[in-house]
Amino acid sequence: MSGGIDPQVSVDRSGPGQPVLLIRQQFDHGANRLWRALTEDDELSAWFPCGVRLDLRIGGTIQFLFPGEDPDAGQVLEVVPGRTLAFSWDQEVLRWTVESAERGGGTLSLANSLQDPAWAARVAAGWHQCFEQLGALLDGNPVGLAPGRPIEELVEEYGRLV
Repeated sequence: MSGGIDPQVSVDRSGPGQPVLLIRQQFDHGANRLWRALTEDDELSAWFPCGVRLDLRIGGTIQFLFPGEDPDAGQVLEVVPGRTLAFSWDQEVLRWTVESAERGGGTLSLANSLQDPAWAARVAAGWHQCFEQLGALLDGNPVGLAPGRPIEELVEEYGRLV
């Protein structure tokens, strides 16, 4: 993945309710490839914070599988094939959007409502590391290796931005 992971990150506090963490990252791979990585269980489980099982339909269930724990579940709230996937996770909503990029490749955007706004920098840092894993998966490299930058360094950096 040329250029590495350097997402655009901000927090939208303009709406009612929970603030929303916004993350946008361009990849060298097209929108169709990004969609598969977002919606196929094995691929999503490779880069997401935990294993998943996804029933890809509105009202379907997404199970979050952490080793040694009982599965947690959310609900699929929106599906626009090849474009948008939204689901609940605990008291948050994650809305993913896939787009073709102007200069080739594709862009993956996440709008993550924040249950606790004080955790915005830590949540952004965690997604940054997940996007690193996604980049490795897309490039055909091993996934699950140590992240490029330590989480605390990323938390400090995102703390200045959000």
